[in-house]
Amino acid sequence: MKRLFVLLAVCSCLFAAPNDAFARDWYVSAERGKGKSGTLEKPAKDLGNIISKLEEGDRVFIAAGTYLGRGENGHDAITVPVEIYGGFDEEFSTRDPWGAHRTIFSGNNVSDNFDTSVRLSIDLSKWRKNAAHRIVVDGVIVDNGDRNRYAGEAQLKIVRTASPKTGEMPTPESGGISLAPWKQGDVVVRNCIVMNTAPTGGAFSIWGHQGSSVLVENNLAINNTGDGFALKTAWAGTGDGVPQFSFRANTSVFHEKHDPFATYGGAALKLESSTVVEGHGNALMCSDYYGIDNAKRSPGVIMNATLFAGNVVADYLEFDTKMDADEIEDESDLIDEAEDCVIAEVTVPVSKEWAAAYASRTVIDRNAAEADVKVLRTRANALRSILGLNLQGSSVDVDSAVWLPRLSLEEALAAGNEPYLGKYGCRKPAPGGMPE
Repeated sequence: MKRLFVLLAVCSCLFAAPNDAFARDWYVSAERGKGKSGTLEKPAKDLGNIISKLEEGDRVFIAAGTYLGRGENGHDAITVPVEIYGGFDEEFSTRDPWGAHRTIFSGNNVSDNFDTSVRLSIDLSKWRKNAAHRIVVDGVIVDNGDRNRYAGEAQLKIVRTASPKTGEMPTPESGGISLAPWKQGDVVVRNCIVMNTAPTGGAFSIWGHQGSSVLVENNLAINNTGDGFALKTAWAGTGDGVPQFSFRANTSVFHEKHDPFATYGGAALKLESSTVVEGHGNALMCSDYYGIDNAKRSPGVIMNATLFAGNVVADYLEFDTKMDADEIEDESDLIDEAEDCVIAEVTVPVSKEWAAAYASRTVIDRNAAEADVKVLRTRANALRSILGLNLQGSSVDVDSAVWLPRLSLEEALAAGNEPYLGKYGCRKPAPGGMPE
């Protein structure tokens, strides 16, 4: 009888053990991968090929190479909490994610399987287990250049529609990395790059939930429409459950409005209410609208040691009040600390050709443009007036010959190689080995 009790107790402990006790490590290599074993000796060829096999708590190590997704669809969607680490050599012994061993996530715009969704998504909205868990993405480069459709071989202007004649798909209106935990879930995104994406929202969209701790550290968002970093929440409560964001040593540069005529997008960092955000050592530069967009009124923000440079409308937007960096400490109601925030002239090391193209964009002030529209005196307008309909006006040219010109990876890496003025923004990660 005593032996039976012991056996039952052991079985009970086994079944009560957390699922991550059975978690495993996976290995992916574009160079030598084959099949779905995903072992060190026999890695998989693409992350997309093993997504259906991932379990909560698994870790995925990805070697250098360009990854196009399952069937070259350009989209990886994971629905369980996992950790992803890129930047390894073929033996998985050394790691240099922005140097010798770059793990690049892209796609194929003319693939039959093309998916316009965000390039890498870890979304736990359907997982819904109220237990502590962790999402990590570290050392991944998302370059949407090959996912976009461009108007011409020079690749100076994105096209957001498909071409049935050529088989080209539209430029995806989605970001590069989107991470969304469930309650009690923590997030780490570190040493990642997102470039050449054309979302309406964030190139990086990082969510918190009830009780979440979120670390966004040493990342580069460069040359995107929408917002470079969007810090968001899926928790509408207050108090201790509000997600806590640590936003440190990131560079966010060259962010455009959605299109030349748009009134949205174009911020280096966008905040959301019901979050607590502590920032330090970031560079927020060259956005069509704002360095920080806090229109949704995230309270109690700390944003110390921040470099602002070249933001067209203002460095900071608080609800509907625009401020330059040197006015934030005096005039902001929602930023509690803004010490060592500077406006400075810096040089971002891109080619003269790309810089000239970017500077040639036609960026239209929509309010001014619409003020120039004149009501047309036509029979149609006479009828519309009688019917109480809006009258038709003269057209406004809202086109630009350049919009989101493709930036090379080498230029992006140079722009994020070291902090600006020695202390603001990201730096090239130091080579290393396997994470602990």
